[in-house]
Amino acid sequence: MKSVRVTISGVEYSIKGDVDTETTIQVAKYVDSKIAELHNSNASRDNIKLTVLSALNIAGELFESKAKHEEDLQKLREYEEKVATLNRRIESILET
Repeated sequence: MKSVRVTISGVEYSIKGDVDTETTIQVAKYVDSKIAELHNSNASRDNIKLTVLSALNIAGELFESKAKHEEDLQKLREYEEKVATLNRRIESILET
């Protein structure tokens, strides 16, 4: 596991993870941008509050993404079943 140095909200961190270096850097940049976004739109300058709010926002995005993914999987299953039904019909017609 390789260590990657990243800066989030002006603080440097050494991160070890199971993902590649570039992904770790991109995630850190995303987190940093979310904190900066709140920092710019929020009167609070409390870094801990901004970090927690950012974490909650990112977790909300994750939950929304997971819900959308589940909806898409359900639609895919429905389409697969429709295709299977149509294939059975076609095979039935071709056999007669």
